[in-house]
Amino acid sequence: MEEPEKTRSTAVLKAFGIPDAAMIEEIVAIKSTVAGAEITFDKHLLDETIKFDCADDASLTKAVCAFTRRFAENIYAEYDAELQTVLVDILKMGKFRISVAESFTGGNLASRIVSVSGASKVFYEGIVAYSEEAKARRLGVSRESLKTNKPVSSQVAGEMAEGLLKECESDLVVATTGLAGPRSDESGFPVGLCYIAVGSAQGVTVYKYKFDGNREEITEKGVQTALFLAIKGVKNI
Repeated sequence: MEEPEKTRSTAVLKAFGIPDAAMIEEIVAIKSTVAGAEITFDKHLLDETIKFDCADDASLTKAVCAFTRRFAENIYAEYDAELQTVLVDILKMGKFRISVAESFTGGNLASRIVSVSGASKVFYEGIVAYSEEAKARRLGVSRESLKTNKPVSSQVAGEMAEGLLKECESDLVVATTGLAGPRSDESGFPVGLCYIAVGSAQGVTVYKYKFDGNREEITEKGVQTALFLAIKGVKNI
């Protein structure tokens, strides 16, 4: 009589922005210490799915814990879901609301959030303030900041987020400004430069990035990064 095949233990982690070389190095290290462990990953630009397949629960725990220790800051979920789904899930659990103000991402961030079923419970407002005039009128960005620092700047991203916070209708706000290309503007700043601001009652933090790729890839990286930063931001409210 044949023995039943033993069921292996599996898990999925979702991570963001881990360089391929670092990912492969850690996978090789884990496989050298956890016998029979199979670990694979796939990615869409900056968003990554890591799958673990081990002989038993003890081996799985050892493998997942080792990976988590190294990449704790990059991991945003312990289940297989897209960035926007995880964000909406966390917002729902905390009964928080989010607003976004977009420039170079052109409404794609808001669209990604509202694509999730139930987003109406957490999404308050999305503003596409593409022009300098819109940033000043709709979000209260100072014209001096637009003139001196230029629209693609830490100062302007921060003021965009602050403009949303002044309405006091959302617990978390995200603002994006950048240059998606294919060419720079009169500022002369490099294509791919962008600033993403995340704000709450605890204050506003602005992050600077320089993305590579074509216009569509830069925009998508900006959207993915904004979603990841929003997940991290809502966990700190």
